[in-house]
Amino acid sequence: MPDTPMGRVGHNRYVFVRSGDQIIPALIEGPKGSQTRCQQVELPCSFRDFKELLGSGAEIPAALNMNRSELEKLVAELGEVAGALERYSDVNDACAAGYLPDGTQTPNMGSHFTNFPLIIDGKFDPGVPEILLYVSADDAAPPFGALGRCKDGAWKGGAVEIAGAAFYMPFAFTGDDHFEGFSGPLDNWHIHYNLCRLAGQDVTVLPSVCSGKDDGPLDRPQGDASEGWMIHAWADGEHDNQLGAFSMYNPSIWPLSDPKSAATGFIGSRTAGTTNLIADFDYQVAEATVPGKISFFNADPEAHSVTAGTPENPTGEFDSGVVGGGTAATIEISQPGTYEFFCSLHPGMRGTITVGGG
Repeated sequence: MPDTPMGRVGHNRYVFVRSGDQIIPALIEGPKGSQTRCQQVELPCSFRDFKELLGSGAEIPAALNMNRSELEKLVAELGEVAGALERYSDVNDACAAGYLPDGTQTPNMGSHFTNFPLIIDGKFDPGVPEILLYVSADDAAPPFGALGRCKDGAWKGGAVEIAGAAFYMPFAFTGDDHFEGFSGPLDNWHIHYNLCRLAGQDVTVLPSVCSGKDDGPLDRPQGDASEGWMIHAWADGEHDNQLGAFSMYNPSIWPLSDPKSAATGFIGSRTAGTTNLIADFDYQVAEATVPGKISFFNADPEAHSVTAGTPENPTGEFDSGVVGGGTAATIEISQPGTYEFFCSLHPGMRGTITVGGG
């Protein structure tokens, strides 16, 4: 275990975060294998890029660490994923097939519609994803909260469009080494640790935060990938992912980001001009010209809070409560001044708010 938080979700194989006074594992990519991260805009890493590379007959860049036979198979497999996305382009068909949505649109991922019988069958079939990813059809405004729900096999909610898929493989069907998934070395699967449901959001914290029991870090995965490996696959032409066909994040999904900036780790760069952004486990400089309401939008997949004071000395002057990924919260400050604040779930996240007098 490291002494300090380390790693970045979607960019490193091992990610550790702070929960209270402890450092705990949050995510691990794997299983063991010679996997390659294809996540550079300059390289042919998206499904569209793969198809163009194969069709051109050009030499495959050495950085991909794959041969032409593997590329041919991968393009065919991602073509099967694309076929599945086309079959479920109408969300009503997904509901009828047993896919059920989660409660939010995760930034740069979308809302996860999970087919639970497929989750446990241990079969990998590129044409039959365990999870479908939908996004709000209108990205002009932040999609706060659930996009809707499936009821009696039909969609009850706003307009959505399909953007991608995700696959799941239970541990019971895998060994210690990388299993047969997508062809080639580019499929980086992942698992989540110490993930629990808090205020309707998935957050990485010590189990005691959710259970009330001081039982330390969990020694097995928990949450949306409990007991298994998970991977995203971006094969929809309207949401071609320049961060890579298997990247965790997709900058073409709200909040839209520049792919080159996203490749270096900053995801979710677009937000309303009057809203302070929480992104990459960091806070923007928060300023307000007059006392009153101040809004924060959380562009991280993790939940956060805006809590007055410091972890050692919370003042109680304001507290946003848990702000889930892809959601916003508003606090109110009645007097001018400079106020310290921190994230109650990740105490290493700290910032200040400066409120002017007029």
